[in-house]
Amino acid sequence: MNNRIRILYIAYYFPPLGGVASIRSLKMVKYLYRMGIDCSVLCLNPKGMNYPTDNELLSQVPPSTRIYRFSCFDITWLFKAFYLLKLTWLVRFLSQNLFIPDQYIICRKVAARTLDRLLDRETSLCDSAESVPKLAVISSGPPSSLFLGLRLKQKHSMDFICDFRDEWTNNPERLNISYPHRSQAKELMWEARILAACSGLSYLTEIMRKNFENRYSFLKNKPTREIQNGYDEEDFGHLKPPKISLDSFTIVYTGSFYDRRQPDSLWQAISELCSEGKIQEDQIRVHITGKNNKGFVLGRYANSALINKVVVLKPFISHAESLEMMTNASALLLYIPSGKNTQSVLTGKIFDYIRSGRPILAIVPPEGLAAKIVKESGLGVVADHMDIRGIKHCLLKLLCSQTTDLSQAMKPNWSYIEQYSRENQAAKLASLIYQCLDLPLPNPTSDSQAVTE
Repeated sequence: MNNRIRILYIAYYFPPLGGVASIRSLKMVKYLYRMGIDCSVLCLNPKGMNYPTDNELLSQVPPSTRIYRFSCFDITWLFKAFYLLKLTWLVRFLSQNLFIPDQYIICRKVAARTLDRLLDRETSLCDSAESVPKLAVISSGPPSSLFLGLRLKQKHSMDFICDFRDEWTNNPERLNISYPHRSQAKELMWEARILAACSGLSYLTEIMRKNFENRYSFLKNKPTREIQNGYDEEDFGHLKPPKISLDSFTIVYTGSFYDRRQPDSLWQAISELCSEGKIQEDQIRVHITGKNNKGFVLGRYANSALINKVVVLKPFISHAESLEMMTNASALLLYIPSGKNTQSVLTGKIFDYIRSGRPILAIVPPEGLAAKIVKESGLGVVADHMDIRGIKHCLLKLLCSQTTDLSQAMKPNWSYIEQYSRENQAAKLASLIYQCLDLPLPNPTSDSQAVTE
């Protein structure tokens, strides 16, 4: 008897789109498949998107996965033109007053129609009612994707799980700016309505769960899990042995700097250490790979000859190339500015960082979750982004350790790190899915055929 089930997995970011959100969705689908759960995925069509792609990720999509894509005009192309015209105020106004809760609200109707066709198609493909998707998991952000949950509930009588990678109205990126009260009130109404309709929730962190439950007490009665991002052991198994030079010190940052994440404090610390003669400008390099704007990344130091020499900006690279770059670094940079609710911020890259075994320069809230993981992994030094003296101390500590090989100076706590494997995280989601369906967890079974639409 076939004890596999099929679910609908709604994730706007999915391969070949690259980035942390896409990789999380891919890994969930990959390991759910091994646990007896097949997925039909609804996601964005990458064509025309102002977003990096990583085609290598497609090889990891399980054979039973059916992929349905919908197209959406990418507003960031328009925003890019406004930035060039120095109309930053207009981008901010549109983002906070018109395109709410996010830019993808403009394709809400297209996504809904695609969802309807998807379910019709699924019904025609399935030879029994047991094979039809029984539940949906909606990965957020963007929060506009959660509106599809209401459509599933009202039109198709299908339950859904909200999988929160980021908070919505309580998001730190919003709390630390002046956000319009009218927009916030409207989104609070939407958020409450969707949360009341969902059958279960997963949160990235315990702090996130408490934030939601403190605002919406009814959530305490719904099935929940805390599911962080993680690392995939299979990704690291394909890497070549690292080649780490002791003659130079290379700090690597993978990803984009945006909003409040502008690393001026690091550039100030490096500048002061060089002017004090404690490090030489040829001794240190900071390699940043991803979709970044040089003017934004360098900030106040855009005209500094020293920082322009130290900082090496590279374009977006594949996830596999990114992991190889990490494992060959002298140290890895984690950067999260402090502010309201930033203790709960947990960037996805941290888990690949700790699995790489390389030392981490963590410029993050010292009492936050990111700092906790860095410390307990045994791999890093921590300083607040406002603590220039502390950042300088951390840099010197790492540089001094370089002479005795940083891999000896830092001792990874592997028993702690292993809990963050993608397989463990997917197992938590699988248990939530079966709890919401009121079914026991089955044993994994055989393959199905892949279908892409």
